[in-house]
Amino acid sequence: MAEKDDRYTRIREFLQKKYPEAVSISVISRELEMNRGSVAKYLEVLQSHGHVVMKPFGKAKLYTTSQNVPFDDLLNYLSDAIVILDSGLRILMANRSFFNTFGIRRDRNIIGIELSRLSLALFNNPTVQENISRIVRSQMFVNEMLVIEQGTERIFLTEFVSTVIPSVAFTEKPGIMISLRDITTWKKTEEALKTSERKIRTLFEEVPSGIFLFHEDGTILNANRAALDILGLARFTDLEDFKLYDILCSKEKIQDLIRKSQIAELTLSCNFDRLKTETLSATKKKGVAYFQIVFAPVSETGGNAPREYFILFLDITEKKLAEKRLKERYLGIVSNLPGIVYQFYARDTGEWGAYYVNERTEEIYGVPADPLNNWFDRFGNCIAPEDRGRWGRSIEDVIKNVTPWDFEGRFIKPNGEEMFIRGISQPVRLKNETVWNGIFLDITDRKRAEEASHRSEERLRGIASNLPGIVYQFYARDGMWGTYYVDGRSKEVYGLDADPIDTWILRYSGCIAPEDRERWIQSIYDVIKNVTPWEFEGRFIRPDGEEMFIRVLSKPVRLKNETVWNGIILDITDRKRAEDALKKTQLKEVRYHSFFENTCNGVLIYEPVPGSNDYIIKDVNRVTAALLRMSKEEIVGKHLFEEFPELPDPEVRDLLRRVLITEQPEFVAPLKYRKREDFPWIYHYVFKLPSGEIASFMIDVTDVVKENRDLNRQVFSR
Repeated sequence: MAEKDDRYTRIREFLQKKYPEAVSISVISRELEMNRGSVAKYLEVLQSHGHVVMKPFGKAKLYTTSQNVPFDDLLNYLSDAIVILDSGLRILMANRSFFNTFGIRRDRNIIGIELSRLSLALFNNPTVQENISRIVRSQMFVNEMLVIEQGTERIFLTEFVSTVIPSVAFTEKPGIMISLRDITTWKKTEEALKTSERKIRTLFEEVPSGIFLFHEDGTILNANRAALDILGLARFTDLEDFKLYDILCSKEKIQDLIRKSQIAELTLSCNFDRLKTETLSATKKKGVAYFQIVFAPVSETGGNAPREYFILFLDITEKKLAEKRLKERYLGIVSNLPGIVYQFYARDTGEWGAYYVNERTEEIYGVPADPLNNWFDRFGNCIAPEDRGRWGRSIEDVIKNVTPWDFEGRFIKPNGEEMFIRGISQPVRLKNETVWNGIFLDITDRKRAEEASHRSEERLRGIASNLPGIVYQFYARDGMWGTYYVDGRSKEVYGLDADPIDTWILRYSGCIAPEDRERWIQSIYDVIKNVTPWEFEGRFIRPDGEEMFIRVLSKPVRLKNETVWNGIILDITDRKRAEDALKKTQLKEVRYHSFFENTCNGVLIYEPVPGSNDYIIKDVNRVTAALLRMSKEEIVGKHLFEEFPELPDPEVRDLLRRVLITEQPEFVAPLKYRKREDFPWIYHYVFKLPSGEIASFMIDVTDVVKENRDLNRQVFSR
């Protein structure tokens, strides 16, 4: 075989040298000293493979080298594995891809051997063997089939062609060409795509969020079950005659999103009462609903502008109503603060002034909030002459050193009334300015009774651990009444668990002594009916049988749809047993009463961990748990910085260390416990307790921060 290959090569090289001259068989035979008949057969084979071209010249045949790609070379460039068999199923030709596909060594000569001797699993397949046999017998056969190779699980698209190959075999007998294409990856990708599509269909139907697919003209193309449920519909056909704009009541907003063709998030409202009378009569919904939506275009192939869009939406009506109620309660808290909150700025350009001032500034200090750009100047002009120089220097010092501000002085209202004020604030360094968030307090009473104020301050520091009772929040609305909050010390002081909160007042009422119970119930009805402060004294029998005397003190705050009493229930057993001792502590009770009836902000108590820079959270109230978006049980016992690693550090650690060492209270600029959109900005007043613990009073000032940012942007945009 090697000798034949050499003769083929010699003939091809000879013709290449002679090209473009065409030569006869005789010339080749003579020049190469080869048998003329053998040369003729070799030329026939080379011609069949496309290596040479025959040009007839009369009766003679002239040959020249071919300038086209030879047949076998062409097959070697194909990615499909190809093998050609004669009628005896002997291999006449196999391309390079065939060798690579089935792992056959390149140096192995397989031409002329039977296909079965290769022991290829794919050709041992009974279906393949039967199909080849049918071709040999000139019977009907399958031209194309998918075959899985046993052992490797490869999938081949196999094609069978019945052909005649005279030149190779020197016969006119039929031959078989088999082409194999490995489509394993393609089939797996196809199956994965089907699985993905099935998952997407399942997700579309099962996701609890509503989904609309719609055309740019507003025609609704599809909607999932959640969308129908949110809209109070039973069938998709209820939407067939409507545009998306008709359903979400926001045509202009949706059209604007389509024009921009960008992913967007926004909140929409929908009046179902109006929809029910005008368009969507099938809906079971009523009233106004709020939806949080995500809008996105459906990408088109080829970079074309999208013509279809989808909206994913959630019903956030309950959340909106809860936020509204929370805001009303917050406003109730702010309206009872003994002062005003503000935000002061100092820019690197030398400008300074106020970004925000609480509207109660006129009520408390006689200085209107508007115009805001000169409020600080007007407020400063009311500082008493003897303190005005110190006022100005204190402002200059904190601006220069970027330090907390703490100022006390005499204030003369525009109507001539004198009072004492204290301004407290903490700086927050921004890009081109420093902002101080603070509070102005009316400290007139403190200045007129410094010693009493000092005692009060000491009591406030230890109030969480030394109160002879518990604080609570009682509400009445629409004929119902109950408790929003009860101090966790309810179990310790009165033997009653605070939870479940909705039954606490009934369980507590059951412990009032029988002779006082009717008066207790009547006192509740009276304060609800007349919206008056609540005071009650009576005998209380703990579940363990111990007798004690209690005093209930609270003051009402009227909100839009309800009245809330913030108060304290005191253990006055010792007073009943020793009236003289009670008189000595009466001032203390009154002050405790005043504090608790006006304090509705969050309270957080923690203590330092020995040998560590962290603090263990010892206790929180219900307001704090709400601010931190966790339950009380999830917070208490946790390490402060481990649970809230996003707290400003080292600023907060340094502040807590200072309070522990100096025992001087400090105000903390608004901060977030987690850097998430749903977490509020919280303003703190931090002080040390006699027990060695630290307590923080917390106020949600998110609205103030947002308003200040909006104002800041407005100022810089000028």
